[in-house]
Amino acid sequence: MGDAVRSIAAIVRLSIVTLAAAGPAAAAEVDEPPPMPAFTQQQVDQGRDIYAKECALCHGIGLEGAAGPAMKGPTYELAWMKGEHTVADFFEVMQRTMPLGAPGKLSEPEALATVAYILANNGYRAGERPLDRAGLAVKLHPPGGAAAAAPRVASTAPVAERPRLPAVTGNAKLATTRVPDEETIRNIAPEDWLTYNRSYDGTRFSPLDQINRRTAAKLTPVCMAQLGEIGNFETSPIVYRGRMYVTTAHKTFALDAKTCAVHWSHTYTPRDPEHIRSNRGVALYDGKVFRGTTDGHLLAFDAENGNLLWDTHVGDSNWGYFLSAAPVAFAGRVYTGEGGGDNGIKGRIHAFDVNTGAPVWAFDVIPTGDQPGAETWAGGQDRGGGSSWSSITVDVPRRLLLVPTGNPGPDFIGTGRKGLNLYTNSVVALQADVGSLQWYVQQVPHDTRDWDTAAAPVIYEVDGRKRMAVASKDGYLYIYDRDTREIVSKVETMTHLNHDVPLSFETPIRVCPGAFGQYNGASYSPRSKMLFVGSVERCDTILLVEQEFVPGRSYFGGTMTPDPMESARGWIRGIDAATGEQRWVIQTGTPVLAATTPTAGGVVLTGTMGGEFLVLDERDGKTLYSFYTGGGIAGGISTYAVDGKQYVAVPTGSSSRGWPAPGAATIMIFALP
Repeated sequence: MGDAVRSIAAIVRLSIVTLAAAGPAAAAEVDEPPPMPAFTQQQVDQGRDIYAKECALCHGIGLEGAAGPAMKGPTYELAWMKGEHTVADFFEVMQRTMPLGAPGKLSEPEALATVAYILANNGYRAGERPLDRAGLAVKLHPPGGAAAAAPRVASTAPVAERPRLPAVTGNAKLATTRVPDEETIRNIAPEDWLTYNRSYDGTRFSPLDQINRRTAAKLTPVCMAQLGEIGNFETSPIVYRGRMYVTTAHKTFALDAKTCAVHWSHTYTPRDPEHIRSNRGVALYDGKVFRGTTDGHLLAFDAENGNLLWDTHVGDSNWGYFLSAAPVAFAGRVYTGEGGGDNGIKGRIHAFDVNTGAPVWAFDVIPTGDQPGAETWAGGQDRGGGSSWSSITVDVPRRLLLVPTGNPGPDFIGTGRKGLNLYTNSVVALQADVGSLQWYVQQVPHDTRDWDTAAAPVIYEVDGRKRMAVASKDGYLYIYDRDTREIVSKVETMTHLNHDVPLSFETPIRVCPGAFGQYNGASYSPRSKMLFVGSVERCDTILLVEQEFVPGRSYFGGTMTPDPMESARGWIRGIDAATGEQRWVIQTGTPVLAATTPTAGGVVLTGTMGGEFLVLDERDGKTLYSFYTGGGIAGGISTYAVDGKQYVAVPTGSSSRGWPAPGAATIMIFALP
């Protein structure tokens, strides 16, 4: 999975999208209202306490959703309350998968009380008869009766009646400015940070050196911006001329990069179901800020004032699509890939005109018909997967997009899709102007472990040779020769256990690495000629389960139980970029999902899901500075300069990737006194 287990919602396999209808829903006459589920106020009161303790961190204090899906409102209604599910369906999913990391922890009376509390928050009324096993057979409808769902009938129309996507919504407007232009991004100034991984090549290297091995211990917090959202927070702050652009799942901000003051903000309200509340960040180009949404739209804002310039509907979230990756803009187009591979989508990579949002081309990650690579599938392409979760690297001289792709579907059962399953679990090189495939390298052929290539590769030149480093969730860092595509080195980054043992329908098998292991890629320092990469040490126990494929619903083909969170650890490694030899390794007490950021000061900036912001010595990994931020760090730490002074922006407060850490989305800025 990648932005699949990619969030707590995806991990627990809790469907947050309506079943696809076989045809338009008929407006049936109803003489009597459908029966309502029975429960008591005492159960509601008990369930409130249980929910607050076991569920609120992931699903929101008010059931509004956070790292996990909402348990009330339109998202919940679309998933559960259309007359297609019984209370038993919801109860069994909750019992089997919740709480996160400890499924089955709740006793039956506790689980029934929690269900009663959730039902009460969705408009059902308590009565005198308690909810029990016998009462679970009642079908879930909106409390107003089946007719209450009528306004949403359009969302379940058959494919033939759906709008052809992508499609631009409304008329595009002009931006106030035209900066930064492409020349500025190609020749990035030392003080700026202009893409998710700073520059088109994805190295994350900053040439700033005020913060160095000698001065790092003197770092101090300067300011912080609390962004008002709980859940996944995986942005990598973009900074241009002292202005910072960051995102949460629904919000976009322009901040003062010195003071944290808000220049402008925009809150997006999804129009269709949400599957994963997550967003990696923005692209900045030609006076515009681009981002994706949880219900499959690509938006363009005026970088100066935050006005919406255009809105392109890319993928239908009723069928499982969404956009969580940070786009990249190049050659007059903005590029992004679709998420939702664990919902049975067929992933695509898209190019859109930066001025109008009009689609230019699309590349099918799952080839069909006479497309090259279709022969590597023996069925299953209609639910093929192939998400793109993070961002895209650009080989500017060759005009190539280097795109990471996710796992095939279903995640764990491969019998219905025999073959290599191209172009999943790969880096695909696409010609930027027309989207044609130039070459690919596949890290995990025929994946049955959910080992996406989730992070963008890093490209660099060392000792006169062109290289590409790819960190994969299969627990390896691959170093390729970019001219020949041959593997130069394959470095183990996580423990391997039962990684090649066939999975079973009868016996649960503990597999290492687990699906949480690698969400950011490697970074590269031309100063030391080293690569740096963080990873997660956590395993999963997998049991195969036969599962009906329903478009738009979670489609794993098995249950996955992660090891207890208390046992999870992280690794950070320094690796020779020419040979792949490991120079040093350190273990951290909690997982490392954050990116690594090397600088000309000889330090590496990173963080842990335990909330530690770390400054390491690039030579040996020694900790030079540590600060507890109060929340999990899962995005990219950016460093930049304003008025000649170097700053560091740390996105903290992420509850994501199976690690429901405390805190809410916050940007903390550090500098020397």
